Amino acid sequence: MLRRLLSSTAIVCAATTIAVSAAVAAPRLFADLSGKWNVNIATPDQARTSLMTLTQKGDSISGTTESELGVAPVKGVVKGDSVLFGFALDMGGQQIVINGAAVMKGEHNMEGLLDVSGMGAFPFSAARQP
Repeated sequence: MLRRLLSSTAIVCAATTIAVSAAVAAPRLFADLSGKWNVNIATPDQARTSLMTLTQKGDSISGTTESELGVAPVKGVVKGDSVLFGFALDMGGQQIVINGAAVMKGEHNMEGLLDVSGMGAFPFSAARQP
């Protein structure tokens, strides 16, 4: 009886170890981020919107962002479900650097923060256009 119990326990432990190892080793992959994204930014004075058009090649993303402040090129990287990107806007001759960090919430949504040089960090969400 004890031998059977120990044998069953060993099998369960081995199966659990294999399942946990596979889950840890397998990166969480999402669909290609290429496409148009509607971006909503929460600023202290009002909500702002923009449109990001992205192309993904491997773990690199590039594209443009468009808003009432202008159009700027975007560059970044994707690592698993994390997205890091940056761009600069010319505001009256002064370059404003904006760096974004987001986490994918499924294949078509992301949430994160935009760090606007000298102005603070603002939460944002983005949804891919169908």
